[in-house]
Amino acid sequence: MQTQRDHVHAHTFMMGRLSSALVQGDPTSAEIPGRRAQTGLLIGIILVVLVAGGFAVYGWIVPGGSKAFRQAGAILVEKESGTRYVYLNGVLHPTPNLTSAMLIQGNAAKVKLISRNSLKDVPRGAAIGIAGAPQSLPAADALVPGPWLTCLPGSVIDNPGPQLGVNLDPRTDNAPLPGDRFAVAQNAKGVPYLLAEGRKFRVADDAVLVALGAANVRPIRAPQVWLDWLPDGEALAPAAIPGAGTKGPEVGGERRAIGTLFRQKPAAGEEQLFVLRRDGLAPMSRTEFLFADAKGAGAPVELDAAAVVDAPKSEDRSLTSRLPDLAGLRWQDPGRAVLCLRQQPASADSFSSTVVYVPQDRSAVDPDGRTSVYARPGTGMVVVAVPKESRITPEVSLISEEGTAFTLADSATVSALKFDKIGLVPFPKSLLATLPQGPLLSREAVSGLAGR
Repeated sequence: MQTQRDHVHAHTFMMGRLSSALVQGDPTSAEIPGRRAQTGLLIGIILVVLVAGGFAVYGWIVPGGSKAFRQAGAILVEKESGTRYVYLNGVLHPTPNLTSAMLIQGNAAKVKLISRNSLKDVPRGAAIGIAGAPQSLPAADALVPGPWLTCLPGSVIDNPGPQLGVNLDPRTDNAPLPGDRFAVAQNAKGVPYLLAEGRKFRVADDAVLVALGAANVRPIRAPQVWLDWLPDGEALAPAAIPGAGTKGPEVGGERRAIGTLFRQKPAAGEEQLFVLRRDGLAPMSRTEFLFADAKGAGAPVELDAAAVVDAPKSEDRSLTSRLPDLAGLRWQDPGRAVLCLRQQPASADSFSSTVVYVPQDRSAVDPDGRTSVYARPGTGMVVVAVPKESRITPEVSLISEEGTAFTLADSATVSALKFDKIGLVPFPKSLLATLPQGPLLSREAVSGLAGR
């Protein structure tokens, strides 16, 4: 006789066949539908419990927290606060800036972010570093090789000081002084200079500016150091003619005074220009004639070809080449622009200077004449001061994005800041001295602090 258990088994078997027929379309299948899924789920739950238990046991045996602070050369930056640390001799030392941290850790320094929790049980020491050193350093590809601009506040005010506006951004728009134009500058002693052809020409006689149509031009006040960055041209003045004013040879049927100017306009070709010397007519360049005419008391004498042929000729031809050809130049009206020099490396130990005009708002000169040093954020310059001194190790400086100059004490310092594999930019020593000066950066100094 069948028991109740047999009835239950039979019912379960029948329900399994019905389920198999419904799910699989086969009432004769020996496997209950869903059995594999149930078995897999159970095994998965067991595995999760085992893995979680394993991690829990490992976490109880081995304390958590990053150990990055123990790595050699690590500069630690706390994620929550941004505070910088260096780990020395089992102690964490805060540093006031990234530069100090790099000087301490050396060329192999690497910045690592770390949580406050990972540092909570590490002993703390005194802060070490150089106060006032750059908070950050430019990457190697952000260092600027030039050119840079040095601009005159005398372009916007009449009585400026010796300071200069300095723009270190090589992308700044500027317009070179055209080849057929000139500018007029003046040093602190009132000596005027003509700026043209990439050179400066000292104006030794007022007749020069009169002759060039610039007698009423306001000269732009410039420090002598700024003028000295331009190559020297000849001093400009009318030529001195020995015996000027005394009686000379006969020209055109009449005895003329020595120093008299003559002009002969041929039917074809250029006009001929002369000055009378003791031994006869001496040829002159257009520039010499223009200057002498502005200085002379009388108008030049017009000669025909026959008079020139009959007149005695001087052997002196020095006035054809004494001065460059400036007669065709015109004064360049700057408008609202600022007169500047665009400077850039010419060789490893020299630089070149070109006269340019720069918009006032890009010149680092305020409308009231105040000057500043401008650099594009995130950039900087590593420069060597020129002309170099006779010492073997050149003076190397970092100019930060704030425009402050920091002298790098030695090659070890240069290497620690990772500037040892870049080209140094030759930079005028006299200009470097005018920049705001930061503290001396020295690896030896911070190493001494770290070892105390």
